[in-house]
Amino acid sequence: MNTPLDKASSRSVAIIRSRSINPGTYKVADILAKNGYNVQVILWNRDREKHKFIEKVNNYSVIYFNLRAPHDKVTVIPLLPLWWIYEFIFLFIKNSINVIHAYDFDTLWPAVLIKLLKKRVKLVYSIQDFYSENLPECFPSLIRNMINILEKLLIKYCDAVFLVNPAMYYHLRGSFIKRVKVIYNSPPDIKKTENLSVKMLRTNPPELIIFYAGQIHRSRGLIELLKALRSLNNVKLIVAGRGPDISIFLKIPEDLKNKINYIGVLPYNEVIRKTLEADVIVALYDPKIPNNRYASPNKLFEAMMCSKPIIINKETFAAKIVEKVKCGLTVPYGDINGIKGALIMLRDNPHLRMELGYNGRKAYEKIFCWELMKKKIIETYKELLEEKL
Repeated sequence: MNTPLDKASSRSVAIIRSRSINPGTYKVADILAKNGYNVQVILWNRDREKHKFIEKVNNYSVIYFNLRAPHDKVTVIPLLPLWWIYEFIFLFIKNSINVIHAYDFDTLWPAVLIKLLKKRVKLVYSIQDFYSENLPECFPSLIRNMINILEKLLIKYCDAVFLVNPAMYYHLRGSFIKRVKVIYNSPPDIKKTENLSVKMLRTNPPELIIFYAGQIHRSRGLIELLKALRSLNNVKLIVAGRGPDISIFLKIPEDLKNKINYIGVLPYNEVIRKTLEADVIVALYDPKIPNNRYASPNKLFEAMMCSKPIIINKETFAAKIVEKVKCGLTVPYGDINGIKGALIMLRDNPHLRMELGYNGRKAYEKIFCWELMKKKIIETYKELLEEKL
């Protein structure tokens, strides 16, 4: 008869991600730990601030590879082999691991090598972005195509693939996939996780509060958003995050200073609080970057969960969701007048804000809520561990 200790040791999971700031990774670790799995999360901490090598978070362990490196820049390439060596050695010496859960292509191939060496190990692969389509424009198409082909070849060794939306499946055509599940980037329901109510509508606000949290990059439509704000009254933009174009908000033009408040990097629970306090969420993605067209941003589902309308650009998969469930307004990317018109419409029509927010919340509860995503993840893991080798 198996003891609880035996059961835990037979359900040991290593979650691998090449960056240390991502709420989605922690969400998966948390639900697995709460369902009896022994979970270790291995992260590449690229930031100036060093973490302890290992620390306990809730019911799981987080192990940091502390090597300072840039985020989303070509200059990280010379450092990738060090990360791969670290990942491979860690997974090789950990004989108790039953499941490896790799996030994105820059963690995949060491995980595949371990699976080939240790036949009993199961491999789950989560694709947040397609690596080949996230490279800078200076990369030749030959390299992009090679990475794309390699990713498809490695996927055949994966026992399950998690996608963040169904549109991504088209990109993987031609791949041999044993199992595929769509796990939307949904947040846990604030009603169930904290003593906070979902605010449907601020009554008679003196100004429209617009909230943006995420990467500070020109490809997020931030310049166009500022230009749209320039001629508007009774609006306030709250910005949280960091990125290569942070100077946009460190040197705000004089005529915009009273309309913009940059509040730096926030922990995830504070992002949700700010979403609750806002009137409108904005999420704009340059469609020239292929990954942006597939994007299924957590900002969309956070807005839905918090009953807030969202402004998003038409060229993305996320815009199709917004238009289908009627939870926000869509505008062409880069259309300053379109952004301005959407903000005016939402500023001057509180009942429209309430209606869109209500629609989003209803869709979150029925289709996109984290409880449904949790169920898919747990069921997949159970299937994998019950399979005979």
